[in-house]
Amino acid sequence: MVKAAILEDVRKLKIVDYPEPKVEDNGILLKMELCGVCGTDMHLYEGNMKIPFPVIPGHEWVGIIEEIGEKAKGYESKGLHLDVGDRITVVPGTNRYCGECYFCKFMPHKPSLCTGRKVMGVNISSIEEPHLLGGWAEKIYVNAEKYWVFKVPEEVPPEVAVLSEPMAVSSRALERAYAPGIPTVGEGFGLGQSVVVQGAGAIGLLAVATAKIAGAGNIISIDMVDERLKMAEKMGADHVIDMRHYNTTEDRVAEVKRLTNGLGGDVVIEAVGVPAAFAEGIELTRRGGKFVEVGHYTNPGTVAVNPHTICNKDMDILGSWTYPPTQFGTVLELMRLAKDRIPLDKVVTHKFKVEDAQKSIDTLKAREGIKHALVG
Repeated sequence: MVKAAILEDVRKLKIVDYPEPKVEDNGILLKMELCGVCGTDMHLYEGNMKIPFPVIPGHEWVGIIEEIGEKAKGYESKGLHLDVGDRITVVPGTNRYCGECYFCKFMPHKPSLCTGRKVMGVNISSIEEPHLLGGWAEKIYVNAEKYWVFKVPEEVPPEVAVLSEPMAVSSRALERAYAPGIPTVGEGFGLGQSVVVQGAGAIGLLAVATAKIAGAGNIISIDMVDERLKMAEKMGADHVIDMRHYNTTEDRVAEVKRLTNGLGGDVVIEAVGVPAAFAEGIELTRRGGKFVEVGHYTNPGTVAVNPHTICNKDMDILGSWTYPPTQFGTVLELMRLAKDRIPLDKVVTHKFKVEDAQKSIDTLKAREGIKHALVG
């Protein structure tokens, strides 16, 4: 039997035992090493997203292959051979989208827009076999024909590999600032350009790290929690702005301009998820700059903005919704390159056993730590 934490209804988490599934020819049964607990999981718990209960939450995991079907051995996304004992991470969204909606037909380059998209640990019920279709379980079952499976490089430890999914979100947000753009005339992200990141939670911190690896110049992180501000510096921030000291929008805008020769950020990334941060991010962005919104995966409400500011700045406002499956390959390479430069292994600050998933939720609600993970 395999222990799993299931969300059987809003704010109702339960520990259950599921039978270990038979591994089909295209299947992989992996031992979960670490699975992240993220903001989406909290939204599921609070009932902010419609899902087919019961669900095993968790879509950010790394694990070791315990059993694998013969066909599945050839399904590694980069063409590598898979076998028992390999450490893998998995893109939680299916690689075969509905193929019928407008976005599948006319925007295949943006698969995350598919209206029929299914994501392990989010909107797939655990009620039917093989049950283990989310990360908050001791073992996870993956149909390797339906999901992108990536072998983790030997240089990347599990404490870092578990960040593949959130770093895919963060790195794709930065990449949104590449295009449309002309770096030679200061449009779009380019080498040496300033990056301002609002929020130093996991997504914001990984955006800082990505910007550092990608060759950004002046990197500025904004938050109001000591632990997060210190971590932002470790991830590569050149400056941190403590919202407790710079306690108005006007103060923070003035400080960003001071740190950017009076201009504002070339690229500003909003990773807070509070509507007021969106309005402030527009003010933090320089004329001709790019503002990327990645913090709002659910609907917390609206905020007033002045359209004249957007027009006057001739700026781009870009939304970033998840990532293409190929982003995991990008991220694992970034992790390999960063291993001696950025302590990504420090981002996970709290670990809990699967049976203690409720403690993780309660601790996150108390705003303790940065990134939480369950251990298998």
